[in-house]
Amino acid sequence: MCDPLKIFKAVLSEFNNHSKWKSALFEKVKLIPNTKVGSVGQNFIERLCVELDIPCSFPVNEKGKRLTQNSWDIKILDIEFELKTATEDTNKHFQFNHIRYHRQYEGLLCLGVSPADLYFGIWSKADVTTGKAGNLVSMEKGANASYKLTKKPDQLNPIDSFQTEIQKFSDNFG
Repeated sequence: MCDPLKIFKAVLSEFNNHSKWKSALFEKVKLIPNTKVGSVGQNFIERLCVELDIPCSFPVNEKGKRLTQNSWDIKILDIEFELKTATEDTNKHFQFNHIRYHRQYEGLLCLGVSPADLYFGIWSKADVTTGKAGNLVSMEKGANASYKLTKKPDQLNPIDSFQTEIQKFSDNFG
């Protein structure tokens, strides 16, 4: 007798996260839904800024409630950033998805999560649009609304340099 649940369970067992994530320091990030990874990144950057006494804020509506959909995600040192979070793939790259040119932000902040390390990159929107941040590839063939930026860990900064790098970026911004 056919048991669809048993078949699905068998198929599901054939799919696992890459072994480099098994028992890794940040293994849990691979166990949460992809739609929540960005929220993890945003909450992390917010708490990091608070711990480092770096001024940050978020877009809010007229009642003061934090917006979840806006043209920018977080304001750090008075710069409005689009924030993207990605986990390291099997080829040791981070793919920061859904970067958009048409959104009204001033800088792009990317947080990369590897099994045991955190990395970040910061670019002005001008650097994003002119390709200085890297080659952006369309997320959909024939479309030009949403792009992917791929980076290796050595193309990003280690997270322990966040305070220095965000201050340097702010000092040179504009």
